[in-house]
Amino acid sequence: MVAINNDLKEIICKFIKIDKESLSDDTIIDSSVLSGSVLFHRMISRINDLYDIEIINYTLIKTFGDLKNQIREIKTEDLS
Repeated sequence: MVAINNDLKEIICKFIKIDKESLSDDTIIDSSVLSGSVLFHRMISRINDLYDIEIINYTLIKTFGDLKNQIREIKTEDLS
């Protein structure tokens, strides 16, 4: 299982401008809460760098929980 660490929460919270205590699996993190898709892609790029992965299916990510699931799926595939 891939650990979802504090660095991930810091990246998300910085981009969507909330404090870490307010972040939950149901928090919307897609381009609808950011100032467009450019910021969303920048955020995903930082997450890719953090976990050394390549998230391709951006359309599957609406919430923080969706993002965590994508990271876990990619990392699990890498281990196979």
